[in-house]
Amino acid sequence: MARLALFLSMVLLPCFAHALEELNPIDNLPPMAGPDKRNIGWEWHFVDEKGKPGFMRKVGGDDEVASYIRSDGCEWTRTTRGFAPATVWSTCPSTGKSTVKVLSDSLWPLKVGNTITYQVNGNSSLIGRAWSSKRSCEVVGAVKIKTVAGIYDTFKVICKERWGTRTWWLAPSVGTAVAYQQKTRRDGFVQQEMTEIKP
Repeated sequence: MARLALFLSMVLLPCFAHALEELNPIDNLPPMAGPDKRNIGWEWHFVDEKGKPGFMRKVGGDDEVASYIRSDGCEWTRTTRGFAPATVWSTCPSTGKSTVKVLSDSLWPLKVGNTITYQVNGNSSLIGRAWSSKRSCEVVGAVKIKTVAGIYDTFKVICKERWGTRTWWLAPSVGTAVAYQQKTRRDGFVQQEMTEIKP
């Protein structure tokens, strides 16, 4: 019986590991003041689109800048404003750096319609030359979603840039994102759903 249970968990987990589903719009979700403060060692655990678990951990920074490492070895640093491109990264799988300038900002507190736009100039081992891009982010709606960890009221933020789109669903009750999707020409489709947070 134990072997059967183990077999079923190995076969069925990848099929049901991601449950991300938008259920219905929310009319009056109060604005979200900002992401919760993240101390050094803070971890965001997730399961990806293939059912593989992972995490990202804050390893440095202050109130203005934060550095993270992900379970696959990717490391990056970015400003803490939220949704900002990285200024330094390595083994992600590329290595590079960029300058990031805020062009316009009405992001926080989060509410539907708020936006932020960045100008990014960088260089990376993947592209092999200097490049520039903009990342424009908007709180496009408030929506109730279902994830592997449960059901949350969230603000949906979509960021568009030269290489594709990134989407975050932020839950005020948790103080951070509970789901993330990425659709880019370079990396294809990526999805992560929060399983737990370790402060």
